[in-house]
Amino acid sequence: MILSVIDHMENLIVWLGIGLVAVVVLLLAIWRFKKKKTVTKRRVAAPSPPPSGQNDLQFSPRPQSLPSGDNVHLQLEILRQTLDLTTAILLWAGPGDKNLQILSVASLRDDIVHEPFPRGSGIIGGLRPGCPEIAVSPVPPHLSIPYYAADSKTGSLLALSITIAAGPESDEQIGLPATAILCLDRENESPWTQQEREVVDLTCRKLSHDLRFTHKMEETNRNMEAIHQICMGMLELNQVLGLQAVFEATIKTVKQLTSADFIAISLLEGEEHRIVIASGPKSSHFNDLSFPADDGLVGQAIKLRRWMPTHANFQEDIPVFSNSMRIAGLESLLILPLLKGEQEAIGALTVAGRKPDMFPKERREILEVIACQVATKIELGRAHEKIYQLATTDGLTGLANHRTFQHAFDNMLQRALRQSIPLTMVLCDLDYFKKINDTYGHPFGDAVLQEVAVVLAGTVRQVDLAARYGGEEFALLLENSNITGARKQVERVRRAISALEFHHSGNIIKISMSFGLASFPQDAENKNDLIKKADQALYHAKARGRNRSVCWCDTQQTD
Repeated sequence: MILSVIDHMENLIVWLGIGLVAVVVLLLAIWRFKKKKTVTKRRVAAPSPPPSGQNDLQFSPRPQSLPSGDNVHLQLEILRQTLDLTTAILLWAGPGDKNLQILSVASLRDDIVHEPFPRGSGIIGGLRPGCPEIAVSPVPPHLSIPYYAADSKTGSLLALSITIAAGPESDEQIGLPATAILCLDRENESPWTQQEREVVDLTCRKLSHDLRFTHKMEETNRNMEAIHQICMGMLELNQVLGLQAVFEATIKTVKQLTSADFIAISLLEGEEHRIVIASGPKSSHFNDLSFPADDGLVGQAIKLRRWMPTHANFQEDIPVFSNSMRIAGLESLLILPLLKGEQEAIGALTVAGRKPDMFPKERREILEVIACQVATKIELGRAHEKIYQLATTDGLTGLANHRTFQHAFDNMLQRALRQSIPLTMVLCDLDYFKKINDTYGHPFGDAVLQEVAVVLAGTVRQVDLAARYGGEEFALLLENSNITGARKQVERVRRAISALEFHHSGNIIKISMSFGLASFPQDAENKNDLIKKADQALYHAKARGRNRSVCWCDTQQTD
């Protein structure tokens, strides 16, 4: 990018040199013409060239991508006075524009049109690739000049297409190319002389250089803006770690870049692709839906590792996620594969909008860069969650490990203090587990622990926590649960474990578990005392015959 800017600066120096030569030649031409005759016509009706920083065409909006109005106006005014013209005007139409608008004008007339007009209007409508020039002397009354609001006699007219470079071509661009037209007219009906044409040709070359250089600079500006948008999008993504955070940051970034109405991320999971997040109209209908891996345009984008559809426009009969599902009310659609390296797609990013042509080549290229970054962040997010899972869960049972239990206990106890709600701590231990290991072996014992963990995880509420405390001992934290409610919940767990049956060498093995409970604030007000008293209650449950639950407050009544 830096080398490109340096090249542009070198071009600027060259064009400035050409400009100076052109001005000298034009001044010499003015001197020669003024020697031939004295100009007696009134000066320009418009004010003298405006102060620096003001646009001489206040009635005609000028595209920001084109040269300075002051610079162009100066060249047109020199040309008008040199050739004794009524009007010298530069018209412009951007790529695909059907209308011409005034870029700048030097004129003796005060009825110049204020609004854009169709490219094919009037006498200049004959300009085309095979006919880059129109010269008429005299101008027939029936031929209109579209940049004048009123019909008036015109002696001679010369209109020329100026060669320009209209910026980067788009493979989606269909229609008219960018064009610039220089129009000159005067009251004199004489044909345009060779000497006059040489002066006009020199001005056209200078304007062509200006337009080319300005478009190069504008292209650089667009590239810099694209880089800025990409960097901001990447910064947004790089600030998050977890998968859900990555999904949400992606939705936010894409919305900022495209103003899209519908955005979705799909991930490939075995033989299916699943929508992990969707945003937009009726997005709740799409969240977490799964489809066959090669179904719909999403499936094809993943399979072929390329963006879909080829025209980036949406039609209601296009299957986006599935051949059996359609999305109504959209005009633009872009599906980008999320590529892991160059060989593998892990999913797809779907972006759609209600307006047509929302994803031209430049916007798609930005989204492709973002999609690559999203794929990388998803892989990092998966790795982060895997590491987090290894650090916080017990490898054998999948429950929270002892360290996670201690951290969660601190948080839940602080919350109970702030909100003045109860919290019950439960210690539970498998009965005669050493005998099970000694009799049937440690692999069988591990299988028992895993099944018990499934029961514990399945019977506690989402706000609660089940953890492996150590060995065959487990722990439960029951939030906003007093001793009465906790006892009922623990009894459901105890009966579920007692109902388990294990088979080994033709034998049916039954197990049981004992539970000790202590509740905040009824039994204790800090973590250490709650653990101590739950452990004492568990000891009483074992002493009383096992396969039962005992609350610490019950032990005090007995004692």
